[in-house]
Amino acid sequence: MASSSVYRRLHGLFTGKRKVSVNLKTEQPQTTSTKPTSKLSEKHKLQSIIDNFKKSSESPEFRNRCANYTAAIRRLEFNSSAIEDIFEHQKQYPEISNEFFVCRLILLYGTVKMHEHARKLFDEMPNLKCQRTVFSFNALLEAYSRAEKYDIISDLFRELPEELSIEPDVVSYNTLIKALWKAGSLDSAPSVMDEMEKHGIIPDLVTFNTLSNAYYKSKRFSEAEDLWVLMQKKNVDADLGSYTIRLQGLVANNQVNEAIELFEEMGKKDIIPKAFSYNIMIKMYVDDRNWEEAERWYVKMVENGCYPDYATFEKLISFACDKDNLDFALELCKKAIASKVAIHNATMQRVVNVLAEHSKLEDAQELVNLAKSCKLYHCRPRSRYKLSLPSSLIVAHFML
Repeated sequence: MASSSVYRRLHGLFTGKRKVSVNLKTEQPQTTSTKPTSKLSEKHKLQSIIDNFKKSSESPEFRNRCANYTAAIRRLEFNSSAIEDIFEHQKQYPEISNEFFVCRLILLYGTVKMHEHARKLFDEMPNLKCQRTVFSFNALLEAYSRAEKYDIISDLFRELPEELSIEPDVVSYNTLIKALWKAGSLDSAPSVMDEMEKHGIIPDLVTFNTLSNAYYKSKRFSEAEDLWVLMQKKNVDADLGSYTIRLQGLVANNQVNEAIELFEEMGKKDIIPKAFSYNIMIKMYVDDRNWEEAERWYVKMVENGCYPDYATFEKLISFACDKDNLDFALELCKKAIASKVAIHNATMQRVVNVLAEHSKLEDAQELVNLAKSCKLYHCRPRSRYKLSLPSSLIVAHFML
């Protein structure tokens, strides 16, 4: 009998310590206990990274690659003094008189929330024989935006252009609009658009997308819809980002029919929806507990050649378990594994548990085996799922 065969194969797994369930988790490297020398070791490691970066910086080819600098600040784990050290070291090279090179450092300072260092470097540019144009001005504004110092951006925008004889461009204004929204001054944004046009600067797609996103996220749906109409009047062609922003807004405002119509409009305008576009619709129906429509949009997604992503699998697998649609939950898990999409550990374990609870033991064991054989390529370091079947359920099954 199949059940007896399964029992014999699994008996050894459950005759020891009994557990109701085992959490699904990825294997982690063994850790050692903290020793007094740990801080010295970490300090030595940090200094080694700094020294290696400085040595590599001697090469013009190395300095020419922005990715090297981005990787460095990540390896330094956003240590501000270490980052300042390697960036100050760059001032001895000829590239420091190149505005694009300096802007790279300004932006990276913003990324690690070192906005004051970004401003200091911006102020030092004349002494470094580096010109300051609207390009570096925009980099400074963006650095403050990345550092989430939105309230300061408005002051910089009003003070620096006149002081430095710089004319803000559309990028400058777009950053200002975003800053006003994030600082809680969204009501001032429309006047910024008026100011742009007064100075002969035409609002572009980024302008409309930024302001549209701000209105929808602030639940000011009427103003967002008026902006959509204005964008069409200005002959600004909406892109996938524009449709995604509006789609999310319509769903948030429970305008289901309008959301469906907008999705269909995308196809008519040759704008190809991505996974996140379908996920908006799927999430809407999952939240409404409407299984038929959620599944229909998933099928539509696959039929149109769009690959499900992490969010798709997470939402639908959990919902399938809620609805006891175990075959579909199992199918999605297999597809996630085959696609090397590392879904949440607890989600996979839940499917194993539910399958076992419903006496689908061979399916549960198949999923365990598949998951254990799958390397999670999106994890650092690469690892495998560590699954097991809930032993008490297996034993109870064969005691019947």
